[in-house]
Amino acid sequence: MKTELRKILFRLSLVFLLVPCSLSLSAQDDKIDAILDSMFFSTDEEILLMLAEMNRNHHFIYNRFGYDSKTVYAGREIGTDQYNLTGQLYYLNSIGLSMGVSGAWYSQMDPSYRSTVVSAGYSSGLKKSKNLRYRISYSRFFYNTDTSSYDPVFNGSANVGITLKTGPVGARVDYSLLMGQEYGSQVSADLYCNITLFNAGRKVRFRILPEVSFYFGSETVEYERYSYLSGMDGTTVVTDYTYEDRFGLMNTQLSLPFEISLGDLDIEFSYIYNINRSLDPDYTFDNTSLFSVSAGYFFMINE
Repeated sequence: MKTELRKILFRLSLVFLLVPCSLSLSAQDDKIDAILDSMFFSTDEEILLMLAEMNRNHHFIYNRFGYDSKTVYAGREIGTDQYNLTGQLYYLNSIGLSMGVSGAWYSQMDPSYRSTVVSAGYSSGLKKSKNLRYRISYSRFFYNTDTSSYDPVFNGSANVGITLKTGPVGARVDYSLLMGQEYGSQVSADLYCNITLFNAGRKVRFRILPEVSFYFGSETVEYERYSYLSGMDGTTVVTDYTYEDRFGLMNTQLSLPFEISLGDLDIEFSYIYNINRSLDPDYTFDNTSLFSVSAGYFFMINE
């Protein structure tokens, strides 16, 4: 019953997004922690491909900092114009092993720094197909909150994914199994393109990386059941409410990143547009858009 109430609170919070607030609902936090997990799992495909082409084992550090003008889950805005800052630090090697830590700061939450995700994974290609790669990882969520009543639903996830890349065009599919007090599933499918606009010297490059993504997840749907009881005072209508988790397409995301590569430093400016789809026929969600800025630095720690 307690878990069901948290799901209902999350669902209601999405309906009233337009009301200015700075609330810290536990159900919102559970979804934000799922967002955090995706930051590590979506390691730059180009970096992984570059590592795979090396003949000997090298070790690398990759860190990235980002800003999003809005915070969204499956395209649905959390809070009103709630921006967030993210930080990621990875260790990678050319064998395919990786591990890292990521976290996020939210402008309307208390405490603002909410969660930390520690992850480890492995990525490799198939011997018969250099264009096809697979990856697996596990992520653990750690929560930063002083509220004793806060009881997160998820505390970790197991992830698998594949990527097919031919020239500048690629596609990837990822699946995440969220674990904790309950189990949940997330599936994303992406089509992307890497277009170099021009190079300025040997180390300066300007690119656009258009991408369309499809997000599949679960949403709690409410059903009403009516019973009619006849008595001396007439007929009484009794309404029972039942709740069911329905899985399906929740969001289609269109993104247009513009990237400037300065040697080992990458700076990216992105415009993102989310086309939302509700799994509950009684509710609709507005489409959302946001801007994102990030900077990443990649360097070798052994020669």
